Amino acid sequence: MTDPAGLSHAEPVVFAGDLFLRLAAEGSLVLEPAEADRVIESLRRTLHVLTDRVHLAELLHDTPLDDIRRLHPEAERAVVDAMFAEQVSGGALRRALDELPKYIRAFENAKRP
Repeated sequence: MTDPAGLSHAEPVVFAGDLFLRLAAEGSLVLEPAEADRVIESLRRTLHVLTDRVHLAELLHDTPLDDIRRLHPEAERAVVDAMFAEQVSGGALRRALDELPKYIRAFENAKRP
């Protein structure tokens, strides 16, 4: 998407956790248990990575980069990456922390008996 000045902007991230929960409850979302388990494991890994990234950005938000650099040589890059990702996502990372557990519950409920 571009604005009148011709600058490019990312499309907003749309989450559908409530929709997936409803589809699973209605029986419209059904998966074989092994397939559901693969999806759930992937979602859990993603949730773990996002939780760590957001937590790191929150913990070190007001810490000067020189202080972070002294912690560990790679710490500065990790903090800058985490903060940058949150800023360019327009808060989508924080919304994902709320939505991913809904996806996980939906796929747990979607396992074919």
